[in-house]
Amino acid sequence: MNEKDWLLLVTLNEEHNITKTAERLFISQPALSYRINKLEEEFKSKLFIRNRKGLYFTPQGDFLVKFAKKNDE
Repeated sequence: MNEKDWLLLVTLNEEHNITKTAERLFISQPALSYRINKLEEEFKSKLFIRNRKGLYFTPQGDFLVKFAKKNDE
């Protein structure tokens, strides 16, 4: 993972929406979805739950967000 991935996780946690996160990070929605899938492959775990109300973190994803926020300080 790189610094952009940590920012991606924190922004997703704030927005709970792929489209809004992509807009904030100035990347395309397909590129963001691709990176999310690669992160899940890298960690061999489902990091997000997607539903009609938005995107939410699994316990594993929540752990990564907390780690990302801690490293940002």
